[in-house]
Amino acid sequence: MDLITEQRLARRASILEAARQMIAEVGYEAVTVRDLAERCRVSVPTLYNQFGDKDGVLSAAIESQLLSVLNGAPLSREKPGFVRLLAVVDQCAEQLLALSAYHQRLLEAFASLDSTASVQQRVAQQLINVMREELARMQARRQLAAWAAPQLLAEQMTSACIGAAIVWSSGLHEDPYLQPAMRYATGLVLLGVARGASAKALQQRVEVAQETLMRGRAAARVLEDVNLSDESATGHPPPI
Repeated sequence: MDLITEQRLARRASILEAARQMIAEVGYEAVTVRDLAERCRVSVPTLYNQFGDKDGVLSAAIESQLLSVLNGAPLSREKPGFVRLLAVVDQCAEQLLALSAYHQRLLEAFASLDSTASVQQRVAQQLINVMREELARMQARRQLAAWAAPQLLAEQMTSACIGAAIVWSSGLHEDPYLQPAMRYATGLVLLGVARGASAKALQQRVEVAQETLMRGRAAARVLEDVNLSDESATGHPPPI
């Protein structure tokens, strides 16, 4: 790779990182091309020439982050098939937590802005493709029922990951329970068609996740009871 190409790629990466930082700080909708250009110390026409428009640059920032996870070293080191499939799920949860503010803002935008529909579809498709490949490898090794459709399973597992992320973003799951929630939801999808040792390992994973989530629920109820008791002790009537 020549020096000019290296510099161009480095500048692009810097712009995309700045875009992700701005999404975390002000939200997807509030990011402007002019503000991004100022932060990156490039001209507005430069951004338009490289990415087309605001949605183009933000979409590129979002997709590049996901691809860096799906193609990164942690997953590439895992054994293809069952082990890597589970690692994909875990990496999704870990990345959500590692860039919590960014992903919270992103999920808010996905829920409210029609302009994000295309990037949502591309992100979901990338995750589906990775899961489908690992499910197909499982099937070739007889770790998955012969009648099961890897494409449909991948779609359902992706939906389970997205659903858990939305619940976490809404505040119904605290951070420590995001990964167990994803493991539980995706594991239930896969459990009925997993075979052999993979089925046993998957059941154990689901059972542990369920136990963790149940403990979390119990702790939340205890905390709620304590708060109600404290309110009663003050003598103030509950708010209407």
